[in-house]
Amino acid sequence: MNEEKNLSALHVAVMYVGAIMGAGFASGRETWQFFGVFGEKGRTGAVIFAALFMIIGLATSYIARKTQTNDMGSIIVPGKNKKAEAFVGYFMAVALASVMVVMTAAGGSLLNQQFGLHPAIGGALIAVLVIATVLGEFQRMSKVFRYVMPVLCIAMIITCITVIIKNPVAVEGGDEIKPSPVAPNWLLACLLYTSYNVMAMIAIVGTSSIKTKDAKTAMAGTAAGGVFLGLLAMMILVTVQRDMPFSQAMDLPVLGYADRISKTLGLMYTIILFCAVYSAATSNFYGFTTKLKEGPSKKKIIIATGILAFALGLVGFKKIVEYLSPIMGYAGMAIIIMLLWNFVLVWKKEHKKNET
Repeated sequence: MNEEKNLSALHVAVMYVGAIMGAGFASGRETWQFFGVFGEKGRTGAVIFAALFMIIGLATSYIARKTQTNDMGSIIVPGKNKKAEAFVGYFMAVALASVMVVMTAAGGSLLNQQFGLHPAIGGALIAVLVIATVLGEFQRMSKVFRYVMPVLCIAMIITCITVIIKNPVAVEGGDEIKPSPVAPNWLLACLLYTSYNVMAMIAIVGTSSIKTKDAKTAMAGTAAGGVFLGLLAMMILVTVQRDMPFSQAMDLPVLGYADRISKTLGLMYTIILFCAVYSAATSNFYGFTTKLKEGPSKKKIIIATGILAFALGLVGFKKIVEYLSPIMGYAGMAIIIMLLWNFVLVWKKEHKKNET
C-alpha cells in the first residue's frame, strides 16, 4: 500500500456507504424483504442492524489500521493462520464476485421496470461501467464515489420524505405478505442482512482506513458511515411500509412510489438508483479483484468474471435477492464471528505493547 494516505473522515464514510448503497438498499427491495415484511418488529430489526453494522465496521477499521493490510483473509481470520487466511480470502472473493450478479440483475430490472427495455440492456451497461472503473484500481473508484454518493444520498432522502408525506398508509389488501423462506422471522432476517452486507464492506473499509493519515480519522469516518447507513435504512423502511401490498408486488418499491407521485420524480430516481447499482457493484467487484495476482492475466480475469456475472444476472433481480442474499448471509455470520475474535486478539496485542 504505497499510495499517499490522504483520505478524510468524510471520504471514508462515503466509501463505506457506497459499498452498501446498491440496488437492493436504495430501491427498498432488500429493506422490504428483510425488515418491511415483519411490520413493527422489522423496525426493531433495523435498529439492531444499524448498531451491529457500526460495531463491525469499527472493528474492521481498527484491525486494518493496526495491521496495515486490506487483505480480507488477514482482517477476518484470528491467530495468523496463513492457510485459513488464504481460504477465507478466496471465499470472500467469490462471494463479492457473486454480488456483481445481483447488481447486473438490478440494472436490468431497473431499466425494464422504468422504460420497458430488455433486462439484458441494463445489465450489460452496469457490467461495462463496473469493469471499466475497476480496471482503474482504487484511485479511480474513490474519485467516482466522492462525487456520486453525496448526490445519491440527498436524492434518496428527498424522495423518501416526499413519499411519506404524499402517500397515506394503505389499508390491508392485495397480495399476501410473505417473508423469504430462508429468513422466516424478523430476528434471523436482521442477522442475515447484517452478515450479508458485512461481506460487502470489509475490503472497502479496510482499504479506506489504511489510506487515512491516522487511526482517529479512519475510525471517525467508519462511525459516521455506519450511523448514516442506519438512518437511511430506517427512512427507507418507513417509506416501503406505507403500502405493504404495493411494496410486496414491486421489484423496486421506492422507485414504484416515486412513479406514483410523478413521472418526473420517477425518472430522477431511476437515474439515482442506476448510480447506486453502479457504485455498489464497483465496490464489491473491487473487493474481488484484491485477491487477484498482479500480472497480464489480471485484466483478462476481471473482464471474463464481469461477463459471467452479467449472464447469471439474467435470472432476475427479485429472485436473486430472495434466495441468494439470505444464503450468503448465513456464510457471513461465520465471517462476523471470526472478525470480532480477531479484533479482540489485535486489541489485546496492542494493549500489551502499550504497557511495555
